[in-house]
Amino acid sequence: MDPRGLEFLDEETPRIIMFCGKGGVGKTTCASTTAVHFALKGYRTLLISTDPAPSLSDMLELDVGGAITPIPSVPGLEVVELDYDDVVEKWKEKFGAEVYELISAFLPVDEDIIEYVAGAPGIDEEFALSYVYDLYVGGGYDVIVWDTAPAGGTLNLLKIEETFYVHLGEAAKMYVRVRSALDALTQGRAKRDPLKIIGEWEQLAKNVLDMMKDDGTRAFLVTIPEALGVNQTQRVADDLRRFGIRVGGVVINHVLTEEAADSDFNRARRAMQLRHVEELEKTYGGTMPVVQLPLQPYEVRGVETLKKVEKILFPEPT
Repeated sequence: MDPRGLEFLDEETPRIIMFCGKGGVGKTTCASTTAVHFALKGYRTLLISTDPAPSLSDMLELDVGGAITPIPSVPGLEVVELDYDDVVEKWKEKFGAEVYELISAFLPVDEDIIEYVAGAPGIDEEFALSYVYDLYVGGGYDVIVWDTAPAGGTLNLLKIEETFYVHLGEAAKMYVRVRSALDALTQGRAKRDPLKIIGEWEQLAKNVLDMMKDDGTRAFLVTIPEALGVNQTQRVADDLRRFGIRVGGVVINHVLTEEAADSDFNRARRAMQLRHVEELEKTYGGTMPVVQLPLQPYEVRGVETLKKVEKILFPEPT
């Protein structure tokens, strides 16, 4: 068990810090606390949530949905909670014209096709990755702390990106083979060369995947000391590694301290938790830090409360 909490992150300062795990384990708490920590250390920090059921605005007690918002009480910290209706509109603004150009090179369609494609499953998730990538390459932040969707959503997003990348290469090959027939069918309606559009999308997908696999990107697994949490953590860790994403550590949230176990009920619960803590430490402790975040007697809500948790998750060196 790493006694320093997440303080070791200051020695490495990853460019992107992802918090992953199943819903309800405390990803938003850990992500928010980490973002506050780096901002207090003087880093230009962005906290972003792509959870479809977001709680970031509630936790910060400030509406941060849809637009990047500075946090006045923490200089250097900016926050955005992606609103998925807004995401679709942003997707149409950025890619709508290109989608029409590309599809109209294959089929005789009008611009209504943009609305149809915008409603396709996975479009909002796909754009979320592109949105993070634009912020990543923009250079405006030293650290991006990412409160991801629950485990299944995050991994589906990566699978979509990987599949998209592979299929774009096949689409380019197909277009080359049938180009003359398609030009006759569509009467040359495309204003741009479809191969150029496909090539740009393919490069963007590659860049996003490279960002996720970069040494400066670290995923931290947030879990709770219960069997369901332990099992889910193993599955997420395996999938992240399959995608080549570096797992930087494990945070075990809501751990009952010995002082808190002052009744038969709590003593029994703590004994159960410790068995799972031991299992997590045995599985991951030899290769990465395993950090405990104790259950607090107060609700984690508001920036001042997050500063309290920051002192627990990032204790001062002794």
